[in-house]
Amino acid sequence: MNSMIGRWLVIGLAVVGLLGFATFDSNEPETEGERIQRLHESFACPQCDGQSVAESNAAVAAEIRNSITNEVADGATDTEIRDQLIAGYGGDVLLNPPSEGFSALIWILPVVVAVFGVGGLVAVIRRDDGGSRTASDADAALVAEAREQS
Repeated sequence: MNSMIGRWLVIGLAVVGLLGFATFDSNEPETEGERIQRLHESFACPQCDGQSVAESNAAVAAEIRNSITNEVADGATDTEIRDQLIAGYGGDVLLNPPSEGFSALIWILPVVVAVFGVGGLVAVIRRDDGGSRTASDADAALVAEAREQS
């Protein structure tokens, strides 16, 4: 039983470690070109279904890309660019939904499901006591009978 818990603990720690490693960026500052590309990838094309302006060949996507490039060159912040695009194209221009109000469920729900999943896994592991259950008298009689026949 303890070895099984130890194995699950090692697996859990490995997963948490890998997730932590994957989420941390290097401390290098972002170049202007990288920032422009990141912004292009974070806004949706108003005419295309689910495509970012970076992926789309639509004329409106080209307009948004040019606008982002010009705003970055003029020194606008990401928030200013986002607010300008929302004002011009509406909230649907955001590929990543906001994390407030009803839209927060999109961010919270996966975490809740993961917590309940881990809780269920822990419950199953605790319930499985490694085979130390004792057999009933009827089961023992069946096993003894089977051994006698073989």
